[in-house]
Amino acid sequence: MFGVTLNAQDFAELIRSLHVERYVLAAELLSEAVEPLAEKLSLPVEEGAGFDAYQMFLERPHQVLTVICRQLEGLLTRETWRLLSAVASTVSLFYLGNPEMIFYAADDDHGGAMLCGTVSELAAQLQATLWRQEQPIVLTSGTLAVGKDFSRFRTAAGLTGERPVTETVCPSPFDYQHNCLLYLPPDPIPLDAADYYDRLAAQIRQLAAASHGHALVLFTSYFAMSAVKERLQAAALPFPVFTMGKRPALTLAAFRAAPGSILLATGAAWEGLDFAGDGVSMLIIPCLPFAYPDAVKEKEREDYPNLREFLRSVVVPEMQIKLRQGFGRAIRTETDTCVVAVLDPRAARGRRYFQSMAEALPGMPVTGSLRAVEHFYRAHKDAGYFRLPNAG
Repeated sequence: MFGVTLNAQDFAELIRSLHVERYVLAAELLSEAVEPLAEKLSLPVEEGAGFDAYQMFLERPHQVLTVICRQLEGLLTRETWRLLSAVASTVSLFYLGNPEMIFYAADDDHGGAMLCGTVSELAAQLQATLWRQEQPIVLTSGTLAVGKDFSRFRTAAGLTGERPVTETVCPSPFDYQHNCLLYLPPDPIPLDAADYYDRLAAQIRQLAAASHGHALVLFTSYFAMSAVKERLQAAALPFPVFTMGKRPALTLAAFRAAPGSILLATGAAWEGLDFAGDGVSMLIIPCLPFAYPDAVKEKEREDYPNLREFLRSVVVPEMQIKLRQGFGRAIRTETDTCVVAVLDPRAARGRRYFQSMAEALPGMPVTGSLRAVEHFYRAHKDAGYFRLPNAG
């Protein structure tokens, strides 16, 4: 309704459907035409890469899809024709552009990239289509607000007009004060340190040793995740280490089947995974989840008088919401217990974003001591928790 996406899986599904219907030549022509684009989409978005890096690969797919649509109209099953039409129109939109839309690339849920297009005035579109309806509408989520402040969500969703809005924040049933511990390293690693990933991997090893595995590490980029993965694998940890990539369902199944293991993840893992019980008893967040600049943010930046106001009104609140979503991977039931380690030096006590981080998370004890972390587990976990898994 308000946006479209395109990834390598969309092309693969269409090519399979053409093969099934025995239009082999069309399938092979399309496969050849989309190969360079599909190959680039199979990789995560490079930091700083814009939509232009992908648009150059769209011309040939656009041409071939136009011909296939013309030649196969009326010959395909309804389902395959619908799929062909959808992919063709989406490719055409990305290739030809639309002055009323913003185009950009983003990481998808399969370890690759996807092309995205969204209306440039989303808030106005929502006002015109949703909020003008007379019937009551209920919006609910655990992360609509930062603390008790809904202002960022209201602005982004276009809920700033005359329609009355009632806001309510319900208290959590979870006993965070007793069941959670926030760990902030006493000597955080500078993000620009030449040996940053070596030291980060060592820090993660220390925390995983204190928690006896059972760890989820949420990264903000695939590059950082890969760099740490290489170092952890070289360290020969006593815990299996899994990395979410192109087959997330299989990776999650393996992680859940190996109690005490470590999962490295990014992307959709920040908000869509459920790890009730002891599976995730250590949540490690190396960097605060600030969004990378993209065309959508650049457009929104124009609505603010200066960078400082844009950071205060948009960038920081979005980071706080994402951080709260990530924190939600740790505590899923009233009996779950977990240490949350935020390693970003900007979140250290007295640093620029300490208060923003604290406002995003529920109240809980804070420590900078690994000994206190170890004591937390001894006090909250039973003997079975500390048995070493079979490394693999």
